[in-house]
Amino acid sequence: MIKKFFKYTAAAAIFAAAIHTTPAFANPVTKEQIDATAGQIDEFETKIQQLDDKIIVAMEKSQQLNDQIATLDGKIKESEIEISKAKESLESHKEVYSERLKSIQLKGNQSVVTYAELLLSSNSISDFFNRFTAISQFIESDTELLNGLNEKEQVLRGAEEQLLNQSSQLNERKAELAAEQKQIEENKVQIQKDLVAAQSILQSQQTQWNQQEAEKAAQAAAQLAAAQVQPLAAPQAGQQTQQTQQTQQTQQQTAVNTPPASTPAPVPVTNSATANSVIANAKQYLGVPYVWGGSTPSGFDCSGFVSYVYRSVGISLPRTSRAQQNVGTRISLSQVQPGDLVFQGSPAYHVGIYIGGGQYIHAPQTGDVVKIASFNPSKFSTASRVLR
Repeated sequence: MIKKFFKYTAAAAIFAAAIHTTPAFANPVTKEQIDATAGQIDEFETKIQQLDDKIIVAMEKSQQLNDQIATLDGKIKESEIEISKAKESLESHKEVYSERLKSIQLKGNQSVVTYAELLLSSNSISDFFNRFTAISQFIESDTELLNGLNEKEQVLRGAEEQLLNQSSQLNERKAELAAEQKQIEENKVQIQKDLVAAQSILQSQQTQWNQQEAEKAAQAAAQLAAAQVQPLAAPQAGQQTQQTQQTQQTQQQTAVNTPPASTPAPVPVTNSATANSVIANAKQYLGVPYVWGGSTPSGFDCSGFVSYVYRSVGISLPRTSRAQQNVGTRISLSQVQPGDLVFQGSPAYHVGIYIGGGQYIHAPQTGDVVKIASFNPSKFSTASRVLR
């Protein structure tokens, strides 16, 4: 017994000496620091998702402007054709008018002299009045016709000018959207750099934390070993009693923390077959890269992914997440079932599909891929049920 005592004492002394020679951290990391860094990462990821959403909305508006510009361009071309026809008609009638006046100019005294000669050459008063009436009607008719054609041309040119102004305004708005999108992308690049830096800090903090915990555990073991150097002949019965009590306490604690086995997990009762189809279809695209404005399996953004998956079961959804947020029946985040839509932000800047088991599937952000993630209701704003 004495031999064992000295052997154990020597081992404890060596172990304690080894622990005391382990270098301590000059600046030990705390759990609060790790939590703060993790919180910063969540904020950066949220900001990136918000910027992604702004880019998607800008792209959607830009497409709408493109459609409006294309429509206006078509109207402008039609207007140009009408103006060309009006000019041709005006020129044609001018030629006829000129021919009728026997190639005499329409302006100046020459026309007046010609009319006078025509009247003075009358054979009688009756002939004079006939010629005068004919000339008056002729002049009035052609003047009205020419004025009408000229007015029509001016109206068409005014309409064309208005269309060109509208088209110019739309192009200016399109340029503004492009500038906004460029600025958003630049802001996003900086946030992504901050995110990478924060992730690196978190990894370093976790590594140091693990080393600190390992050192604490080693020191505690050394202290325990040193304490056990004292009389080793403690009654085994007492040890067994203590172990039994500890075992009973552990079993009781486990029983308190473990939910009753008879409690069934909640089962979705609303269109489970359709929900299963939605989820199965969604999982086919795991790993597909995130792409701004993407709505096909070659690349998805968050709302493009959701709309594509739901379209596969015959449900049409709006294009953007903020529009999708207003579809279906709004439900509590505590009542989500597989197949429900879950949103971040009001208006929403991100959307995913709840798949059950505390998980959801989504296209997260630029540089990422379609993936399954843990569903934390505290990080979401609303949920909607669109399956009927």
